[in-house]
Amino acid sequence: MLIRPYIRPNKQGGIDYVSANAELFADCGWHALYIQTGSVIKMKQAKTPDDEQQRLKLLQDTGILDTLEEQAYDDLTQLAAEICGTPIALVSLIDKDRQWFKSHYGLNARETPREFAFCAHAILNDELFIVEDASQDDRFHDNPLYTGDPHVKFYAGAPLIMSNHVRLGTLCVIANQSRTLTDAQKNSLTALARQVVSQLELRLRLKELESLDHAKNEFIAMVSHELRTPLTAIYGALSLFTNNNAALDKNNATLISMAYRNTKRLLSIVNDILDVVTLNSGKLQLYRERISLKQLLEDAIGLNQSFCADCNTSLVLHYPGDKDIIVRCDAQRILQVLSNLISNAAKFTFDNDIIEISCSSDGKQAFVMVTDHGPGIPPDKQHLLFKKFQQLAARVNNKHPGTGLGLNICKNIIQLHSGDIDVESIADVKTSFRFSLPLA
Repeated sequence: MLIRPYIRPNKQGGIDYVSANAELFADCGWHALYIQTGSVIKMKQAKTPDDEQQRLKLLQDTGILDTLEEQAYDDLTQLAAEICGTPIALVSLIDKDRQWFKSHYGLNARETPREFAFCAHAILNDELFIVEDASQDDRFHDNPLYTGDPHVKFYAGAPLIMSNHVRLGTLCVIANQSRTLTDAQKNSLTALARQVVSQLELRLRLKELESLDHAKNEFIAMVSHELRTPLTAIYGALSLFTNNNAALDKNNATLISMAYRNTKRLLSIVNDILDVVTLNSGKLQLYRERISLKQLLEDAIGLNQSFCADCNTSLVLHYPGDKDIIVRCDAQRILQVLSNLISNAAKFTFDNDIIEISCSSDGKQAFVMVTDHGPGIPPDKQHLLFKKFQQLAARVNNKHPGTGLGLNICKNIIQLHSGDIDVESIADVKTSFRFSLPLA
């Protein structure tokens, strides 16, 4: 039965572990003391690695400490235990004051003090570190992990050596009986340790990519904001000129109209990019309210009628009966979704097509459908529709090129409303985009 110690520094720069009633004991050359059932135990402590600061920083950079168990690591410890014929196998990471187990096959503990860790010795070299009989080893014969639970008599640890040659911990196997490993078992343990390292390196790489992605998003958002302000001003000025072009001669009116259209398109691109960045960062705020679905659909038709006319198409609303359907949503964001679906239908359908907007309800959700009767979308391309920057080639009416972000934005907005969006397409018959919204 181990007595929880008090910790005090000693004059030799080491640590004394003493029980409440024990007399302080220090012995030059021994760095730690532990009291077990009233007796003093002297224990050699592993020296600190030369690259300790770099090692600890890399360990923190992985972000793995104190995370939950993961199957990838648990599979490797189970394999190590089975191959080496031991009841316990661990992925042990040596932190500043403890060894922490990312995986702990056959052992309930998640950590122990670093001073007791066999692994703290194992990380001092690249080779497999083996203690065949702790009772015969002056470094471990009085170690609390040998004299008490889990009675580590046999230990074999393969260092986890990262690509920069820093050793973070070990993949180790443990038994409470002395034993030896065959060459094949040693080679297998070392190979499995390399697989643990691969998992750690992958984790580091993913964190680096996440950091780069975050920096990219921040940069794009900053640039987009800086672009949107002057673009909005230019767009407003050109809009005034366009609406009062009677004072302009034909040549200038044409140039103003061209500048207006391109500024409008550029502003739309900037807004799409900002929406994607905001959605990816989880910062998009929805302002939900009770609203008439019929009113929402009529507003969407009003906003998009002129665009459809430019594409030689028209809009019609099919509303079921007189009873209004009330939904709970962010009206502006749903108008954004509807505008995107309507404009896509207008761009990619045949001339003189009628784009149909319809809705229904099952008592829990409302469903909105936007249908065109154009060439359709091939089945093998439909899975690409809601991905970023995907634009499918169309052979008709593609007069207004976009960013390939619209449908991805639509999907994210609908999912934030706890709804879903999908597509059904039959070549040269119809293409229908349908999304759901919660009823108020």
